Amino acid sequence: MQREEIEAWYDQSRSQYQDYVQVAQRLIETLLREEKIPYHSVSGRLKDRESYVEKCFRKEYDEPNKVMDLAGIRIITHTTAEIQRVQAVIEREFQVDPENSGDKAQEMGVDRVGYLSVHYVVRIGNERSGLREYARFAGLCLEIQVRSLLQHAWAEIEHDRGYKFAGKLPSEIERRFHLIAGTLELMDEEFRVLSEEIDQYAHHVAEQTQHGNLEIAIDSTSLLQFLEEYYKLQRYEGIDRNYWENSKEIIRELNGFGISTLRQLKTLLDNHPIKDLLRPGAREEDRQTNYVGLMREMMVLENPEKYFQRAWQENWAWLERSTLKRWEQAGISEKRLRKILNFISLDGDEKQGDYTISLK
Repeated sequence: MQREEIEAWYDQSRSQYQDYVQVAQRLIETLLREEKIPYHSVSGRLKDRESYVEKCFRKEYDEPNKVMDLAGIRIITHTTAEIQRVQAVIEREFQVDPENSGDKAQEMGVDRVGYLSVHYVVRIGNERSGLREYARFAGLCLEIQVRSLLQHAWAEIEHDRGYKFAGKLPSEIERRFHLIAGTLELMDEEFRVLSEEIDQYAHHVAEQTQHGNLEIAIDSTSLLQFLEEYYKLQRYEGIDRNYWENSKEIIRELNGFGISTLRQLKTLLDNHPIKDLLRPGAREEDRQTNYVGLMREMMVLENPEKYFQRAWQENWAWLERSTLKRWEQAGISEKRLRKILNFISLDGDEKQGDYTISLK
């Protein structure tokens, strides 16, 4: 094939393959969410014109569509624990080309370390290709790479090395380079084992709480597991997990309030049923709808003096007017808060009742 023919085919096909990448990326993200598989990122790319042309000549392809990695998707998981689950999704949802797919780790052999990645060449499956959204991509190849974060780090380092060094590295540098690769591989395995142990611990907490054993110390895993089970039993599952990254802060606040076990927490939750905080008819923006906010509010309602003097870390410093109204209905007046906190300032239009209260 002549260069002009290859370039003309690329220019003509580019928009179709760009759409293919975007549609495939959305599809994979949806599938991973539905399967509840955690992942770091899903990214797509289209091979640039010069790289595509160079590969056609290097591989001596007689047809331009034989380049199987023109469209590519890279899935980066947190650890190797999720890779097999991702593989199962790909093999179920796509038509896999087995001759051009494989696991780089297995190909490398037991006596070597380095680039580890699961690599697929796939096509849209027969059932999906009959749908209007996917029909124009039927028969087109797509490369999918699946790596963990640490595998990706190694691949990026190795890629960077290719630009810095031509040919073989000095033996001492080469040895250290492979030593780092082996260390990353061991770390990846440790993260996988740790992830599984955390899952087992969460399962253990769920079993213990179901049997009434609540003498379990509060930590981020036991707390979330307990709260989800508790509110499930209360037949209320509408709480958002948002802000759970603040779990360390709320655990410190709970401990400062004197709550260090799940049994003590259950007593607090039982004293303040969620229906009291999610009042019928209340505006959505006036409701507490996340675990962190709920537990803070329950501690305040239980004993505001104790909360602000012992538990409050000053990592939040303002209130919505609607929150103060709820507290007033529960017997905690603004005057009482001023006495506890020494000073409260109001920001906004007080006459309209549309303002926040800054705690200082």
